Amino acid sequence: MDSHDAPETRHDAAALSERSDQSAFAELMRSVVPGLTDRQIEQLMTYRDMLHARNQVVNLTAVRDFEGIERRLVLESLRLLDRVRVLAASDAPRIMDLGSGGGIPGVVLAIAMPEATFTLLDATGKKVAFLQDCIDEIGLPHARAVHGRAEELAHQLEWRGAFDVVTARAVTSLSALLELGLPFVRINGWLALPKGPEIDDELKIAAKAASKLGGTITEASFLPHVGSLVDTRLVLVRKESPTPGHFPRRAGLPARAPLGSEHDRPDKRVRRGKSKRS
Repeated sequence: MDSHDAPETRHDAAALSERSDQSAFAELMRSVVPGLTDRQIEQLMTYRDMLHARNQVVNLTAVRDFEGIERRLVLESLRLLDRVRVLAASDAPRIMDLGSGGGIPGVVLAIAMPEATFTLLDATGKKVAFLQDCIDEIGLPHARAVHGRAEELAHQLEWRGAFDVVTARAVTSLSALLELGLPFVRINGWLALPKGPEIDDELKIAAKAASKLGGTITEASFLPHVGSLVDTRLVLVRKESPTPGHFPRRAGLPARAPLGSEHDRPDKRVRRGKSKRS
């Protein structure tokens, strides 16, 4: 072969490989959400690549390989889509991803739900910077990345009771997630919390916590498998009455002293007069 043809041949091979990757990726994603557009497939691929690259320098997720990101993170997020859409049924739903970290499930759902506005909240600056880079690079004008702690923002009127649905994949107890998440949810809104399979003990404690926070756990069912080989239970919590104004307690207490547990204790530094919305 003429050496002058080699660069073009390599370029053609790379282009073919890229098209093959995109085709396989699209087939995998549409096996869960058949209605994804070509543009959404491109956005999901860009997000996959950004998460893989940034995770080499910033600890965004323990899942570090392309296949794991596709199947354990992106597919896992997409299989929440139908449920979240039903829960958020309104003309202009507002959704928060609490402790968004690397953007799971928030960025994936924002790509798949352009009809909703998304707030991606995290307390770590480097993670928020990554989320903002994703918003800018992928093109998600209906999403915003916010740097802050739930224990503080939930006591501000702008945030309290402001969302139709709050999702959270954060690694903490159900009780803590309820205390941090329910104050952000409007009356008749929802918490949607994907958790692992062994959560029966957590559910008992969380049910007690929910009664103190104005919510009721309505479901904790297994989601159907989507090729990720991960068992996931989706815990749904309906907000039925206003969350008392002294919740959430100050930073650290929801995790260290979960509501409904034997370690439950009040916050001695209760905020007063700041949280009047539900």
